[in-house]
Amino acid sequence: MKVSVPFASFLAGAGASYTSQQWQTLNATVEVDDAKCTAVRQDWKKGQLRTNFPGAFMNLQSEVCLSEPVDQCLVDNTIIPAGIPTNNATCNQGSVPSYYIEITKGSDVTAALKFAREHQVTLSVKNAGHDYMTRNSGKGTLSLWTHNLQGIEYRGSFVPKGCKADIGRVMIVGAGTPSGDAHIFADEHDSVILGPYSPSVAVSGGWLLGGGHGVLGPVYGMGADRVVEFQIVTPDGKERTVNACQDPDLFFALRGGGGSSFGVVLNATHSVIPREPIAFADVHLPSNISSETALEWIKLLVHESLEWGRQGWGGHVAGTYVTHFNPVSDFISDNGTKARASFQRVTDFALSHGGTSNVAVYPNWLYIWNTFLLPLTTMQGGNMGMGSSRLLPDELFATEEGKGKIMSYFRSIAELGFNPVNFYTPVTTPFTYQRLQDPEGFAAKGMGTSLTPAWYRSLWHLQTIGSMAWNSSYEDRVSFVTKLTNSTVQLEALAGPNAGSHFNEANPFMTGWQESYYGRENYERLLKIKAKYDPKNILTCWKCIGFKDKQDIPSSRYHCQGKLQQDVYKNLGLKPSS
Repeated sequence: MKVSVPFASFLAGAGASYTSQQWQTLNATVEVDDAKCTAVRQDWKKGQLRTNFPGAFMNLQSEVCLSEPVDQCLVDNTIIPAGIPTNNATCNQGSVPSYYIEITKGSDVTAALKFAREHQVTLSVKNAGHDYMTRNSGKGTLSLWTHNLQGIEYRGSFVPKGCKADIGRVMIVGAGTPSGDAHIFADEHDSVILGPYSPSVAVSGGWLLGGGHGVLGPVYGMGADRVVEFQIVTPDGKERTVNACQDPDLFFALRGGGGSSFGVVLNATHSVIPREPIAFADVHLPSNISSETALEWIKLLVHESLEWGRQGWGGHVAGTYVTHFNPVSDFISDNGTKARASFQRVTDFALSHGGTSNVAVYPNWLYIWNTFLLPLTTMQGGNMGMGSSRLLPDELFATEEGKGKIMSYFRSIAELGFNPVNFYTPVTTPFTYQRLQDPEGFAAKGMGTSLTPAWYRSLWHLQTIGSMAWNSSYEDRVSFVTKLTNSTVQLEALAGPNAGSHFNEANPFMTGWQESYYGRENYERLLKIKAKYDPKNILTCWKCIGFKDKQDIPSSRYHCQGKLQQDVYKNLGLKPSS
């Protein structure tokens, strides 16, 4: 176990006396590695730098103090190499944890939890650092960095501990293992693992704990549907093997309960799928289309999506493209004839506007991923991007009235300044999977996960995305988040009262998150499980299970989010949920 300070953390003792000039004099007397500094600035926006460094995060909202713009390191992310702070500017800590522990085994977590209990230290947990929601960092916290919990194992058959039934082929994947490595390893064993789009997102980390949606999810389900066992250290310091037969309540909570609320995961065992050919559709418009053309295109996507969902297609739709995948046998057995017919109307539209279309059957998932997806998934970090999201029920796509409501929403957010050309939405809900597993009762219930049941009766995971400047003022941030939250309110009105949103990709400042993430019944059950395994709320994060709006939003622990949250509430006349 290694305990370190990721950035300078100045602790002033009693009677400490110093000036800024004295710090500068000290700095001039020690050796500075200019080459290393230049390399960091050159790679400032690269995901590899940010995932492999404990004090860096993919999204700036996890590094800065959103409520105090002076409390951050003012590095200009609009140029490469990144611009260094101007003369006399102070590089402040922001929300970057003051200390971190590199977790390499369960006993590291046990020691950290013991220390936190004894000294009342607040913890945060960071894996690869992709979180949008400000949960993987925290001002003054001790960070548990799980990125180096690597390792993958394949088994052709697997019986979870304490169970009797053989699950079949599985992969046991360390919490920090990136999905890119998992996809390659799975293919080497003639298998496919359901995973995230980006190769640097950990397949057994926060992606999975928040539900785990992926482009093959419409047919194969959520990550939470496919996980069969966890190795975890709970807040009492005990390392546990958790599955449907051992600690089944905790197993339920980990399958969608989100974040590190219930413990620190060391690895997860995933049910994997035999490798087969996959149909692929990739239809693009030119990037310079007008807003009106984008709205026409989106209208076409809205009209086509329900039938695509019934056929097993899933992937992404956007203001200038649709990229979809289908492993269903009907669409891979005829050399792509049915697949091309499914996308004929969008192909015609794209070609008539100078676009391109590629609809074909390819030998396997890894071939498609390497050939078509990896060149497009060089995820850039160092931006302050946020979004609002809502799961759109399939019933909205079934009537002209419902489709009209969706298009009215797009026109209304365009008036708020969101360009429809920049529209992007995952189509990754377990739409077909749910019907295959439970054809009689799919609309009435979920599949035993702690996710909101809305995941299992929705078609689109509709998002509105924007970003703030690296040097934005507090007034700019309040204005942006107010507009974002206003769009969230409109999304809620569109989706209806029984819809939900994704724990990992919602608006961090939305109200009513409890029902939105879980549904009321699941939320109440999760609270009881939290009280059982973490009665003192040692593992806490922003709007996770155990978070209390009225108590935590104004607290010092969450000042960097809370002050901003309260001002947005005032602007929109909203109130805390609990």
